[in-house]
Amino acid sequence: MEKTITVKSLALANIKRKPYRTAALIVLVALAAGMLFGTLLLTASIKGGLKGINTRIGADLMIVPEGYEAQAEGVLLSGEPSYFYMDKTVEKAIGEVQGVAAVTSQFYLTSLSESCCDFPIQIIGFDPSSDFIIKSWARKKVLLTSGGEIILAGSNITTTKNTVRFFEHTHNVSARLAKSGTGMDNVIYTDIDSLQKIFDDAKAKGFGFISDGDTKSKTSVIFVKLAPGAKPDSTTARIKGAVPGVQVIQSGKFISGLMENISSFLIFLYAGSVLIILITVLTLSIVFTLSINERLREFSILRVLGADFPKLRSIVFTEAGLLGSIGAVTGVFLSALILLPFNLLISQKLNMPFLLSGPVQVILFAVITFVILIAACLVAAVFGAIKVSKKEIYGGIK
Repeated sequence: MEKTITVKSLALANIKRKPYRTAALIVLVALAAGMLFGTLLLTASIKGGLKGINTRIGADLMIVPEGYEAQAEGVLLSGEPSYFYMDKTVEKAIGEVQGVAAVTSQFYLTSLSESCCDFPIQIIGFDPSSDFIIKSWARKKVLLTSGGEIILAGSNITTTKNTVRFFEHTHNVSARLAKSGTGMDNVIYTDIDSLQKIFDDAKAKGFGFISDGDTKSKTSVIFVKLAPGAKPDSTTARIKGAVPGVQVIQSGKFISGLMENISSFLIFLYAGSVLIILITVLTLSIVFTLSINERLREFSILRVLGADFPKLRSIVFTEAGLLGSIGAVTGVFLSALILLPFNLLISQKLNMPFLLSGPVQVILFAVITFVILIAACLVAAVFGAIKVSKKEIYGGIK
C-alpha cells in the first residue's frame, strides 16, 4: 500500500535527515523555553512571597534593639535564626505613646537541628493575650494542647504525628500556620511559658544561649498597630523620643524597599529571557534560510510534481512548528523538574520571599511559554519561506 506524501511527512523526513542539526535546534529552543518558564514561575512566586510577608507582618511598626534591624529582617525573609534582646518594660512605654493603638511582643530563641528539621530553626515566644498577628495565620482555631502549651508550627516544619521534639522532650502542635512564602514558614511559635520550658530543657542539656532565659523581663521585638489617623513617621519619632536605644522599622517602607530590590532582580530575569529568545529566533532564521539552498533540488522537484508555493511554505513552517513544539515541551518539562521539587532550596538560596505558584498558574505559564516559543519559531521560518517563494521553479533540477 502506497504511503500518501503530506506536508507533515515531508517536514518530518527532513527533520530526521539532519539529526545533529535537529538536536542542536531543539536544545536551543528548549533552553529558551526553560528560561522563559522559569522566569514566569520565579517572578510569580517571588511576588506571592512579597504579598505573603506584607500580610504576615500584620503591624505598622516593628521595634527592635538598636543595631539589629538586619537580623530582624533576616528572620522575616528567610527564618534565619537570630538572637537580640531588650528590656520588656519597653513594651509598656511604647504602648503609652500617642498614636499607638496596640502592642505585642515576641521573644526569639534558636534551637539546635533536632528531629523536626534538617536545619536550626527559630523558636519564637509570643503573648497569646495581646497577640494580633500570629493566631490569625493558623489553619484552625488555636487551643491549648494536652500539656497546656500553645505550639504553632510553620508550614515548612516537619512534624511527627503532629508533634515536634526539642532537647529530648516532645511537644504537641496546637495548629499549623498557613504557608506564606517567607521566613515565617521555618519558625515555631509558642506561648512564653512553653518557651521558658524549652529553654530550661536546653540548659539542662548544656546548650548555652546569649540570653539568660529571663522571658519575663526581656523581649526581642515589639509589634505596633497604629491608631486610626496616626502617621508612621510622627509616631516613630515619638517612640524614639520616649524609648532611647531602639530601632523602629516601618512596615510600609520595609516592603517598598524590598520591592525595589526584587524589581531589579526580576528585570534581570526578564532581560535574560528576552535575549535568549531573540538569539533563538536569529539562529533559527539563519539555519532555515541556509537549509533552503541545500534543499533547492527537493523543492524544485516538488514544484514539478504539482506543489504550489503555499504548499512549499507550509513545509518550512511545519518543520519550524515541530522543532518549536518538541523544544518547548522539553524545556518546560526540564525547568519544572528543577524548580518544583527544589522550590524550598531555591527560596533559601535567593533569600527572598518565595511562595510557589499553584498548579493552575504553573500550567498557565507552561501554555504561555509553549505559545511564545512556537510563535518565535514560526517567525524565524518566515525568511526561509520567502526564499522558497522566490526560487526559480526548475532552477534546482540539473
